[in-house]
Amino acid sequence: MNTLVDMVPISARLPDDLYEWLSTLPLEDATTLSDKLRVAVLHLKRMHDGDTDYIDALSMYRDLGRNTREQIAQLERKTGQHSEVLAAFMEHLPALIAMLHASQASSPNSARELEAVLVKRTMQLTETLLRQAITTRAAAYDEKVILDNSTRVLELAQLISSPR
Repeated sequence: MNTLVDMVPISARLPDDLYEWLSTLPLEDATTLSDKLRVAVLHLKRMHDGDTDYIDALSMYRDLGRNTREQIAQLERKTGQHSEVLAAFMEHLPALIAMLHASQASSPNSARELEAVLVKRTMQLTETLLRQAITTRAAAYDEKVILDNSTRVLELAQLISSPR
């Protein structure tokens, strides 16, 4: 954050429900309402500026999922269970949305490039999930979640691989 010397005071009016929400919102390194407003504006700026930079967008989307990742880590520590399925989603989904967020698909060529990278990343996620279908018990909180949801994909894959 900037020092007080570099800051400009502003005045704003908030509805009661937003004021209550902001005052009770736990934000890292922000305890006062002024601190929280600075963090909120910084996040808004980051969302706007991240429009053209994949690494910044990826960092932002990973940050947005931080609470979930921390809760899952606490759950894993507490229960001793680990889900490769959730780990795959937490890895791939921020990357996919960051690619969309940062894309500058303003021409057919750039749209093709975006499409190619999204399909590649999605297929990597699909491959990771299908590896969990090799055994009857996936490394997941629900060990049948992959088998219960992969039947149609496997049927399609067989149709694609058979001679036409």
